[in-house]
This record gives sequence, structure tokens and C-alpha cells, in this order.
Amino acid sequence: MRSSIIFMKWARSPQNENKVPFQEILPLRLRNRVTGKGTRTLEAGCLQEITLVLSCLVKNNYEDRMCTKETENFQNCYKTYLKNRNFSKEQALTGVLTPGSKNLKFGQINKLLAMFPHK
Repeated sequence: MRSSIIFMKWARSPQNENKVPFQEILPLRLRNRVTGKGTRTLEAGCLQEITLVLSCLVKNNYEDRMCTKETENFQNCYKTYLKNRNFSKEQALTGVLTPGSKNLKFGQINKLLAMFPHK
């Protein structure tokens, strides 16, 4: 039993970096492209407008004739949201770089990386 205490004394201590040499398996450089797997946006389009429509419907006992203004606002908002989404999707697929944009899609990043490739 005493010998197991001696062996367990250093069980959770960190390893010395000098004793474990680094072995490079793959080259340490980034690729010249990125994939478009994680480009789903979590943006909820027209959330405020749909909330107003639902609250108006609850207030008026689900009579949609009383909430025409709110439903028109929601439909207009949704049309503009779809138009903006389709425009940004087209730009992302074609790889058009817009100056000053903070959120780049994968096609735009690939075009930017193609300008400065690794050697």
C-alpha cells in the first residue's frame, strides 16, 4: 500500500514540455480555402413584428380584422428580410467583396484567401 502512494504522488502534475518533443504530423499552415458548413445565421427576421401581431390577436380574441395594420407591417418586414437574405446569399456565392463589411461568407473569404495564397 505504501508503494502505491509513492506512485500516485505525481499523478496529476503537468508534464514537462522538454521531456515530450513536438512531432509535426501535418504542416503548420492554414489552408487556402474555408468550408461553408458553419454559416447558418441565428438571426430571427421580423421577430418584433410577429410579436406585435400575436399580441394584437390575443387582445382582440383572435379576430384578424382588428389587426390589419400589424399584419401588413409584418408582411412588409418579411418581404424586405427575404430580399436582403437573397441578396447576401447571391453575393456570398459569387464571392463579391464588399468594402467595409464585417461579416464575410465563405465564398468571400475564399476569394480573399485566393489573393494571398500560401507558398
